[in-house]
Amino acid sequence: MFERTEVSRLVIGSGRDELLCLDVSLPQDALAAHQGKAQFVYMDPPFLTGDTFALRRPFGTTGWEKGKPMVQTGGFSDRASDPEAYYAMLKGLITTARGLLRPEGLFALHLDWRASARARLLCEEIFGPNQFLNELIWSYESGGRAKRWFSRKHDTILLFAADAGRYRFSLDKVPIPRTEARHNHLKRRVDENGRAYGAITVGGKEYRYYDDEPTYPGDVWTDISHLQQRDPERTGWPTQKPLRLMERLMLPTVTTRDLAVELCCGSGSCLAAARALGCHFVGCDLAPEAISVSVHRLQKDLSVTCPQTADQAALYGGVHGGMMLLTGLDAPHPAWPRGCSGLDAIESWACGRLTPDGVLRAFELLRRTRSTPDIQPMSLLPPGPGVPAVWCFDAAGRAMAFRWTGEE
Repeated sequence: MFERTEVSRLVIGSGRDELLCLDVSLPQDALAAHQGKAQFVYMDPPFLTGDTFALRRPFGTTGWEKGKPMVQTGGFSDRASDPEAYYAMLKGLITTARGLLRPEGLFALHLDWRASARARLLCEEIFGPNQFLNELIWSYESGGRAKRWFSRKHDTILLFAADAGRYRFSLDKVPIPRTEARHNHLKRRVDENGRAYGAITVGGKEYRYYDDEPTYPGDVWTDISHLQQRDPERTGWPTQKPLRLMERLMLPTVTTRDLAVELCCGSGSCLAAARALGCHFVGCDLAPEAISVSVHRLQKDLSVTCPQTADQAALYGGVHGGMMLLTGLDAPHPAWPRGCSGLDAIESWACGRLTPDGVLRAFELLRRTRSTPDIQPMSLLPPGPGVPAVWCFDAAGRAMAFRWTGEE
């Protein structure tokens, strides 16, 4: 028999990387160990849009297999009743970011036309005006077209150094094919060896730019597209940013084993890029649903701190011969399709042993994917001390934990 319990922290595998559900606009003891250690801090906070954004995810085996049914549940609200309260929150976030950076590190703040101008002033106040490096323009073509003004088709990423005299940056790490760059006024020619190039003559001297030699990004990026609705990279998080964008931001400054931090992590795009680049990472978000998406996406070697909900939920299954078997989850939610039963509500789960300090240690996270829409109902229970227990995220992004009482 399972009964609801509280878990202070879920550790999957080595627990090397961290996901924290907390308000990082306020001072946090949970981040104290990382002060002054991060090489890169990225932040994609609310944009002051006045909208509410929902998490949209497949439900159950059929949903992951066929794309329907889908459920929409709480993601986050971007409705600030008082703009001054929004900028106070933003100032707190920027202050947190500054405290996390090492002297060689960089901070990237991702916003749009609504708040980027005032945000730059806040960054200059906290970092110092001499630490400003770039106002990057990420231009894209998605969305509708305005009729009463020129369509607003770009985001702004403010790049600041912790110390302008010591920061690490190598543009050589982000080459792009010259054929993808704009040639502008260059004349197209082919040399005696058949190599295509663009040429310009200045002061009687010809300058050649060969197509098979790389060029490097400026501060306006038009070659990285916005994620489309059916992009396989999509997680269901409403404001997800593409991995290519994260990698271009990070590659010039990070190396293997550096620490990357994503505040307001949402779907965890920066964290996924950090892992691909061999970095350690810490991700933080105020919304439990965001933590659920990031856990589902990253799945290995995580330490997860997130409040558990759904007090009325009931888990069914048992422990048999060193294995944990789940047979059903009853977790009522108004977004669930009618007649849902069994394991359909579970999106991911991990079993392990719950120690007296409230830490649940597990071997692995079992999850649904488009290629494996069924949730694996059985998992190996780690040996050692502690009560057998289960942590799961349901399709609404709610975290819940259960301990095994030993009773049938």
